[in-house]
Amino acid sequence: MRPFASIFTLLLLVACATTGGFKAKLQSWMGQDANKLIMSWGPPSQTYDLSNGNRMYTWLWIGNTVATANYNAYLNMITAGSVTYWCKASMTADQSSRLIAWQFNGNAC
Repeated sequence: MRPFASIFTLLLLVACATTGGFKAKLQSWMGQDANKLIMSWGPPSQTYDLSNGNRMYTWLWIGNTVATANYNAYLNMITAGSVTYWCKASMTADQSSRLIAWQFNGNAC
């Protein structure tokens, strides 16, 4: 059981480091022109005009799906599962197209 705990802990640390890096990447765009972000990231998946005149740009990335199957000899049973990796990031620009806020969710950000 110990090897599994070690692997889980390692994966958790890697995930946190990756998320921290993504937060820093988003934060680095604050104050920049939204058009520069679009030129860098490509067209957003969706845009939304807010009632205060600001605009929200959203990108959705969907990656690979990983399927797993394990045999449990004690239960004489096979278990299966899958994970699809994805990330949804939104950036909000004010009326002068300056980026002022960000948010994200997903398991691959």
